[in-house]
Amino acid sequence: MKKRILILVLAGMFCLTACNQGADNPPKEPKTQEEEKKEPIEEKKDESDQKDEASGDLDSGDSQERQNEEEDETPAKTVKIKVYNSNDDATAFVSEEAEIDSLTPENVLEALVEQEVVPADVQVLNFEQSVADGVNTIQIDFNSAFASYVSSMGSTGEYYIIGSVCNTFLDAYGCEKIKITVENATLETGHAEFPGYLTRYQ
Repeated sequence: MKKRILILVLAGMFCLTACNQGADNPPKEPKTQEEEKKEPIEEKKDESDQKDEASGDLDSGDSQERQNEEEDETPAKTVKIKVYNSNDDATAFVSEEAEIDSLTPENVLEALVEQEVVPADVQVLNFEQSVADGVNTIQIDFNSAFASYVSSMGSTGEYYIIGSVCNTFLDAYGCEKIKITVENATLETGHAEFPGYLTRYQ
């Protein structure tokens, strides 16, 4: 009899425990069709938002590339220089303004060639700017074609050719003195030698 009562008590306690657990964790109700339809729509929205963000990033990248291309297409600023030459009767210097792509010895020489101060076969072999005794100076080395051309002129022609080259380079670079050499040697024309620095010709 005691055993039966004990078994009944234990069984009752077990039932109460099971019922309490069931109350704490009620079974999930099955989802309705409407709820099931809503979930994938929300996921699709998230995906579309991510795509919009990605496309936004791409658009900003494209606009940056277009901006860079536009900057590359912007023409470089030209430089204006004065090119000196002799007048028609070789009695004075005259100057004419010329535009060059950038300030380089080669571009300055090309402007002199265009004004027929020197022939097209003259080349700059070396060019250096420096400060000597507090004065801005240029040292320029030409190929032998320069000496040949100057030597073929009379003394007056030689004066205006060398003077035009000196004045053009001195003005372009804002210097006061220039030394001209030919293939690293002193310029000799048959009429004169030019071992040192030259200043502006008048």
